[in-house]
Amino acid sequence: MQRTIATLTALAILAAPTLSAAQTLAEANVKLIEVFDTVQVSTIPDGIYLRSINDPDDVIWERLPEYRVAMSPAPAVHDSVELRINYDAEATFLNMTLAKTSERFYVRLRWIDDTPNTASAFDQFRDGAAVQFSLGDDDTSYIMGDGPDSAVNIWYWRSDSNSVQNLAAGGPGSTTTLEQQAVSGDSMYSANDGDPNEWTVVMSRPIALEGDHNVSLSQDVVPMAFALWQGSERQRDGLKSVSDGWILLDMTPN
Repeated sequence: MQRTIATLTALAILAAPTLSAAQTLAEANVKLIEVFDTVQVSTIPDGIYLRSINDPDDVIWERLPEYRVAMSPAPAVHDSVELRINYDAEATFLNMTLAKTSERFYVRLRWIDDTPNTASAFDQFRDGAAVQFSLGDDDTSYIMGDGPDSAVNIWYWRSDSNSVQNLAAGGPGSTTTLEQQAVSGDSMYSANDGDPNEWTVVMSRPIALEGDHNVSLSQDVVPMAFALWQGSERQRDGLKSVSDGWILLDMTPN
């Protein structure tokens, strides 16, 4: 999209020197949040655009608040998963930036990962990330919902195709691909000399989108949860790390 002169001027202001993405991941000014905390979704003013629709490295991200949430092994829902979970594993963290324009909602995720795993084959497992939205309130189970009347909408990024799938679920094992695939995304893997290697993923969707099992992004509060899959640790399906409950997104103007 073409920028106007005013937009370029605003972006030049945004482009003041900042820490690198890897350095920022370790900085204390990234706010640690806990489940059921409320996070204000930042507003990107009209007339300011990312270089591409889901650019993970745009300077805009370094000018918006960033948050961090602890990730832990997902509770096992099948015996086969229980056998593979390491409940003693060291806690990991996921960084997030949440933003919207008048037309679009964005989620930017960053996490440390020593190796990029982008293959899906026998004995090879891809990296992945997902954001999940309750289609009701925060009484809905954050483990993929708990029935047709307590369903969730899931945006799932997979590293092998660098694409995002728009899904719904009403409980573990019930994941369904939605007819409307309006969610898109892009990613960047950074191998940082002297700093942790990391993935950065941006997912976004138009705010105005109707259809069954698509979360309404026009409401004031949206419950959101997170999941990560580390291919190097042979994670797949229900073997993953998750936030231990909902984060409440404040979608009101700011």
